[in-house]
Amino acid sequence: MTIIALIEELVKEILVAEEKFFDDIRNFPEYEEAVNQASRKFASQFLGTSLTAADEMIRQSGVRKLDYNIHRKDDRSLISTVGDITFQHTLYRNKETGEYKYLLDELLKLPEHERLTTMAEAKILNEAEVYSYQHAAESLSTKNETITKTTVMNKVHAIEEVIPAEGPLPQEEKKQVKFLYIEADEDHIHRQKNGKEDGCMIGKLLYLFEGKEDVCTGRRRLIETHYFSGLYPGSEMNGRFWDEVEEYIKNHYDQEYLKKVYISGDGGGWIKSGVDHIYKGVFVADKFHLMKYINKVSNLEENKQKKNKTKGRFYKYIYKDQLTSAKKLLTRIGNRTGRTDVTEDVTAYFENNWDALQKAFHDKNVYGCSAEGHVSNVLSDRMSSRPMGWSEIGCDRMCKLRCYVRNNGRAKVVDLVKYRREKEMEQLPATGTDGMLDDKQRKKYTKAQREAYAYIERIQATLGSTSTVRKTLSIREQISNL
Repeated sequence: MTIIALIEELVKEILVAEEKFFDDIRNFPEYEEAVNQASRKFASQFLGTSLTAADEMIRQSGVRKLDYNIHRKDDRSLISTVGDITFQHTLYRNKETGEYKYLLDELLKLPEHERLTTMAEAKILNEAEVYSYQHAAESLSTKNETITKTTVMNKVHAIEEVIPAEGPLPQEEKKQVKFLYIEADEDHIHRQKNGKEDGCMIGKLLYLFEGKEDVCTGRRRLIETHYFSGLYPGSEMNGRFWDEVEEYIKNHYDQEYLKKVYISGDGGGWIKSGVDHIYKGVFVADKFHLMKYINKVSNLEENKQKKNKTKGRFYKYIYKDQLTSAKKLLTRIGNRTGRTDVTEDVTAYFENNWDALQKAFHDKNVYGCSAEGHVSNVLSDRMSSRPMGWSEIGCDRMCKLRCYVRNNGRAKVVDLVKYRREKEMEQLPATGTDGMLDDKQRKKYTKAQREAYAYIERIQATLGSTSTVRKTLSIREQISNL
């Protein structure tokens, strides 16, 4: 169908809908829906027409004729954000190798069995990042195809394991800051295997920032936050996780100007190991988790007064660097209450993190840690706060996707899809499609577009004043009936 024919059909449908609206303006919801449907129908048909035109340009290309013979012409359908698209694409045979290729698909970076446009895939990934797979599947409108939650799951799983990062900035553009901060924590996410829950996986989250600034009384926000997440099980994968963070720092910050990178968390081994990978990294204990340990042992006391007194004594011992005194107090509480399991747990925490606790209390450049809140917002909100199970690959990719959205914004998810498709197409032999759409062909197509513009002007002139008069009379009649 030509562009002019599409415009004629669109105008006809909209004018019919408008006529019904002015006959009874109470039917505005129906009018809005009719215009929406007509616009979407036009958009999907217009996209299909443009793709068919691009295929025709390739057929006429002198560059194509040098290397490829026409084999046959086929129809292909895609699900887009405006509905189903149908277009023609030509299958060619390489004169030298005998291979068969759809050259239009190669130019579009469109894998052979792909059913979604790039924008449609980005849309369902954005929906799946927030809502269920089923909700994401229902977010696209299609008549001829079926989108299931399994389709959405496969798209999430297809996200590259290593999401592309920005390349290194020139040295003169790298930021110069004296201190950087990394806060880390984890989320326990239900594993699903063979349709049943099978234990938990640890989703690791850390975020890098330059400091904190006041927003209003009692509220502060992190400056230039960048998130990292994934499963990364085992020491080798955990090391790779931290190496990705180190690579980001190296690419964006002047490391010679940098004095320290403070790493804060609950004292878990995977978090503390960050100092072995981060240049100028220093581990600092998280006061939030310290408070949890102190509360746990203080709650063994029999009344509120003794609980508060015990808390105060622990904080005093930490502030004055008196580990021995803190351990003696723990021993006495354990013997008196019989809960040595609790006191031994707290003793181990003190012994393993005492130097980090000293830094937290005495280094004026250290902030309080908000990692638990970030884990709740970035991971738990989607992955563990509701009864659901995840496969390992789905869990890892969703962790990465939620961080990608926070780092780059929803509009950039389309770049993630492009990257995956380009990686997939790189595995195929090169076809040499560059230059097949030459300037002469583009000018020819542009001429057809200008004819469409002129036709629109003629439509506007043809409508004239008769239509306006009829609408005015209709409105007057309805007002008189009020």
